[in-house]
Amino acid sequence: MASELTLRRPMLRTTFRKTLREQRRALIWWAIGLFAAGATYAPFYPSIKQNAETLQKYMDSMPEFLRKAFLGASGDFVSPAGYLNTELFNFFAPILLLLFAIGAGARATAGEEERQTLDILLSTPVARRRVVTDKFAAMLAAGAGLSVILWVSIPITGTPFDLTPSLWDLAAACLMCLLLAIAFGSIALAIGSATGRRGLAIGVTAGFAAASYLIDLLVPAIESIEWLQYLSPFHYYLDPEPMMNGLDVFGSLVLVGISAVAFGYALWAFDRRDLAA
Repeated sequence: MASELTLRRPMLRTTFRKTLREQRRALIWWAIGLFAAGATYAPFYPSIKQNAETLQKYMDSMPEFLRKAFLGASGDFVSPAGYLNTELFNFFAPILLLLFAIGAGARATAGEEERQTLDILLSTPVARRRVVTDKFAAMLAAGAGLSVILWVSIPITGTPFDLTPSLWDLAAACLMCLLLAIAFGSIALAIGSATGRRGLAIGVTAGFAAASYLIDLLVPAIESIEWLQYLSPFHYYLDPEPMMNGLDVFGSLVLVGISAVAFGYALWAFDRRDLAA
């Protein structure tokens, strides 16, 4: 019994590292994918720059609603920052990070429960809240690492093609993209912790993310319900255009607040739920 407890205590102390270690192969592929995402757009930028005047005139001729929906408030497509804002940070980068974070949040406790490994973990003298905290910390650390990969991919692959945005604004865009992803990942963690169902956590959170994106994209066209976009987490990431304007403190705090509330609920729900049910 003493030797068994001795073996279990290291597992208690390394829940955070254990989670990252279990994900290491997946994280390598995620890192490759995010680096490739940043690199994919660089070779096309010279043709954009060569036809900048024609393209910008075309963009300016678009209806204001469509221009704002696809180019943002600035309407810039031809500068390095505007090109990355439109092509990478308006859709592709947040979607990739959201897929990672939602999956990680749903697997955190519900995945362990479905694999029937949660009982082993909780048989050690570890508080349930510590398990949720370590799982959340692992999701945050992995997401931060992937965001750094995305950040470095632009100067490494973009410089030969004259795609050279401000590194500070690029960092702001990557950071706010991470905060958006962690907000939805925390929601998935909360649902998984409350229900023990990984599929439900993924499905509900992914559906909410899709609805939030469409609300922020389409609702401004209807003035009477324009206020709905303030209920969308995407609004606090997309509308400040961090790739163009740098870090938006208010939007960042809102996204952090969503994560904090969801994480707090996950702690409360997992601590109180009957795992034998």
